Amino acid sequence: MKAQQWINEMFPSQAGKEKVKKLYIRINGGTDIISQSNYEFFNAKLEGELDLNEFKNLEDLRFWGNGTEQLQSITNLKINQCSKLVKLYIDCTNLSELNLSFNQEITSFTIQGCVNLLKIEGLDKLSTLQDLKIWYLNSQLQTPFDEDNWKQGLQELRRKKILSLEQQLKELADIILPDITFDLGKLKQEIARLKLNELSPQARKDKSELEQQINFAKNKVESNFKKIIDLLLETQKQIIGENDFLVRTQLTGQLNAYLSILEGNLSKQELQALLDKKTDLVKLEEQIDNLQQTTNQNSLK
Repeated sequence: MKAQQWINEMFPSQAGKEKVKKLYIRINGGTDIISQSNYEFFNAKLEGELDLNEFKNLEDLRFWGNGTEQLQSITNLKINQCSKLVKLYIDCTNLSELNLSFNQEITSFTIQGCVNLLKIEGLDKLSTLQDLKIWYLNSQLQTPFDEDNWKQGLQELRRKKILSLEQQLKELADIILPDITFDLGKLKQEIARLKLNELSPQARKDKSELEQQINFAKNKVESNFKKIIDLLLETQKQIIGENDFLVRTQLTGQLNAYLSILEGNLSKQELQALLDKKTDLVKLEEQIDNLQQTTNQNSLK
């Protein structure tokens, strides 16, 4: 079964995905075990891409195949937004590469029996890593250090990347600020200013387009429903900025209630287009605010 289809059937709602802290997926037979926020599934033969980025509270993730002769046929695993992930265990899975650059809280990482695995990116970003096992039955994987001195090897890898980054920053500074001695703060300020100049017109354009969509939608509904459209979009904005699971769940319930009211006058596609446009604009405005803070902070120094 397609991996993404399966996971969406198991967890159809956003709230359901965010509830999960432990997720185990086994190819072998057995009886599923579900306890509060912990889920262990058996008889799950999956294939293709598996995107778990909506599982934002996931802490422990594990996969099992059935030996190297029967791999779990997941070919691409997306977990870059699973920032709370602490334990990752992958056994006999058909991955060719894995990126852990954004999973910096991982303390235990095991991957074995992945005979098609070619590379793992981001190992040097795992600063809290205590347990690493990547050398067993990953026949095509090449690592820059061996099992006996992996901690020292990771430290050396980090040191080399820092030196490389410093050199790249100096070269970038020579291009952007050719007449000024290298200063990381000034470089950061100039990059933020350039990015602001790029994003500000886009934000104005997106805001204008959203206003047009809102006006179009309001013209299609009865007068007493026009306020519901405003409430819908305001709730969507609150959801984007809310990290508390219970509050997000409550807001999602409100959002769904507004959608139910409006679906008699607007299609699901029209409503989703409004929500998507609002989401894009909120994120863009947040990015602009952060850039403005960067330029202002550096100006005061």
